[in-house]
Order: sequence, then C-alpha cells, then structure tokens
Amino acid sequence: MPILQTLTFWALGGLLLLFALGTLVFRNMIHAFLSFIAALLCVAGVYFSLQADYLGGVQVIVYAGSVAILIVLALFLINRRAGDMAHTNKWRHKWVRSTFAAVLVGGCLVGTILYTHFTGWPLMGETAEITPLPYTELTNGLLNQYVIAFEAMAMLLLAALVAAIMTATEPEKLEKGEQGRVA
Repeated sequence: MPILQTLTFWALGGLLLLFALGTLVFRNMIHAFLSFIAALLCVAGVYFSLQADYLGGVQVIVYAGSVAILIVLALFLINRRAGDMAHTNKWRHKWVRSTFAAVLVGGCLVGTILYTHFTGWPLMGETAEITPLPYTELTNGLLNQYVIAFEAMAMLLLAALVAAIMTATEPEKLEKGEQGRVA
C-alpha cells in the first residue's frame, strides 16, 4: 500500500470518527444530520482510497444521496421545536456507560487490527486473488430483466412517501383548509 493511500485511509478514518461522534453529540437536529452525511461521505472516501470504486459510488448514491433525502424529508415532516434534540436524545444522560462501551469496542477493534498487522496472521485464512466482477452482466440484468421490479419498487416508495406525509399532517389543518379541494 503506497504511503499516500495509507495516509488518505487514516485521515478519512479519523474524520469519519469525528463526524460520527458529532452525529451523536450535536443537540441541533440539522447539525447532527449534516454530520451524519459527512460521515457517510467519509465512508465512501475510504472505499475509494481502498480502490473499491463501485462500493464508493454505491455509498455516495444510495446512502449519502437517497438516505440523506429521506432524512431531510423526515426532518421537515417532524416539527421539533426549531430542531432542538435535547429532549429526544436518550443517550445524553448515560454518557459514562456509552463512553465505556465505545472505548471497549474500539479497543477490541484496534487490538485486532494491530495483532493481525504485526503478526501477519489473516483472520479468515489464506486470501485468494480477487477477480473483478463483470459489471456488464449486472447492469444488463438490472436494466433489462428486472426493470419492472425496479419500477414497482419506485411506485411503492412513492406511495410510502405520500402515506408518511398524510400521517405527519395535523388533522386540524386538513379539516380546516383542505376539505372540499380536489388536487
């Protein structure tokens, strides 16, 4: 692994930890959300630094894109006192136990990584040469054979989105202003 790739990996890993911590610590819902999106983008950067371009692209499109849009929609639908999460954050009062658990899990991960790095012992046995996946077969299958399933999934997600909007709308507003109107 070249030195620049190693430095990029560790820098993105450190940023990922900071943004993930920011997601848990920020009291403002919008700041926590932006920190979450930055953490997802750091994960994509880690994939790109490890030369897993397909996984990085999927991470950006699916998680940092689609999931981010769904979270923004949820933030707009849930009106929480100007974005203050102080009353909804259950872990805020249990920070000692949470910190202990995080340090314990992190210590186990770092110990495992250091043990396998310095001893040269792979956890899963001998590694084989990885052959690239033929992406043409994958894309042909998705765009030809399963096109109707994807369109049905899109319609299902749209119906779920409309149901979420209808569920989140206050009944008083519907009864006062929306009665008798046809879209």
